[in-house]
Amino acid sequence: MKITSVEIVPIEQKHKGQFIVSTGPTNAPDDFILVRIKTDEGFEGIGSSYSFPRKPLLMSGCTRDGAMNLMRDMASLLIGQNPMQLSQILGTLEKAISGFFTENWYILSHFDHALYDLKGRIMNVPVYELLGGLRRESIPLEFIVSFLPTTEEIAELSKRVIDEGYKSVKVHVNNDFENTKARVKAVRKAVGGDIPIAIDMGMRYTAIDAARTLEYLDKEYGLNFAEQPLFPYDMSGHQLLRSKTNVPLTADHSAMSLSQAYEHIKLNNFDSYHCLLTRVGGIGRAAKYCDMLETAQLNYQICNMDNSIAGAAAAHFAVSRSDRGGRFYDELPVYLYLHGTLDTASITDDIVKEQAAVIKKGVLYAPKGPGLGLELDEEMVKRYIAPDVETIVVK
Repeated sequence: MKITSVEIVPIEQKHKGQFIVSTGPTNAPDDFILVRIKTDEGFEGIGSSYSFPRKPLLMSGCTRDGAMNLMRDMASLLIGQNPMQLSQILGTLEKAISGFFTENWYILSHFDHALYDLKGRIMNVPVYELLGGLRRESIPLEFIVSFLPTTEEIAELSKRVIDEGYKSVKVHVNNDFENTKARVKAVRKAVGGDIPIAIDMGMRYTAIDAARTLEYLDKEYGLNFAEQPLFPYDMSGHQLLRSKTNVPLTADHSAMSLSQAYEHIKLNNFDSYHCLLTRVGGIGRAAKYCDMLETAQLNYQICNMDNSIAGAAAAHFAVSRSDRGGRFYDELPVYLYLHGTLDTASITDDIVKEQAAVIKKGVLYAPKGPGLGLELDEEMVKRYIAPDVETIVVK
């Protein structure tokens, strides 16, 4: 069996919900890429990943046009390859790109997801079986609360998600102390005293300001953890902050690749790490990432963003990992912002006919197969194809 063609399809699918990160603040972009890998025996694997901005943002990606140009060259390496030799193919793709640029790992994720989907379909098994099998039938989830304009909106959304059944919330804040205090106070009042609240500090602080802010917020409202207070490459700042606070610290932009995470692990800068599947390079590299953290006896949260295909990939990966327990819930529902929902049953007008993984009342249930368990809705794909960008076909 051989791979005979790769289609790189530009998709424009607008967010129905407001997913705004505090760095900027920046709205999640609406420009996606769909990868379709086909074989000479009629099998097809589909993959997608990052939603690309119209211009580079957040040190984390290039434009969709730039990504597609690189993907054209990477796709040529797949033609004639045996899709069953998954590790070898992914190794070839990794060697073809520079790992120093984070956007390359996002691009690799598209191929990774499609190749895992393809092999699962050929073998007629769910992707999680390719990862060692099912270890969790269901996963309680944390919900990431967007950097909404007002404290009233943040409080209302936080209460809604907890009432829905989510176990904890993480709130985006900025480096305006009064604004941050108001946001955390409003959320604590809305959800009550027993619900874990974390904050994403968006790389906006100095070590001393972060320490003072965390001390106050933890004392007044209680903090589950704080994510990425400092600029990613401020190694000395991270060590200083670690010595000044008892609030658990989570790495996000400081650990956008295996090599970045490894450097911080050596210095013991963080208590946990944010494993955003599409950002670290997809399923294969996420397994290496999490194995490294488990070896170091550190925790991690599995997260996805983007769309239903990336959501399915993260779900298969997550159910193949053990329950780590403790304070860190996986953050698998972020892609629901694309659909403006809190559960998968409410998703309509998507590029896939049915969701592979079910999220209901704040819990994710093991996805179905084979492969990622998805079937494209060809009419919806046509509807969402970007009108101003050409599909690339490599044979």
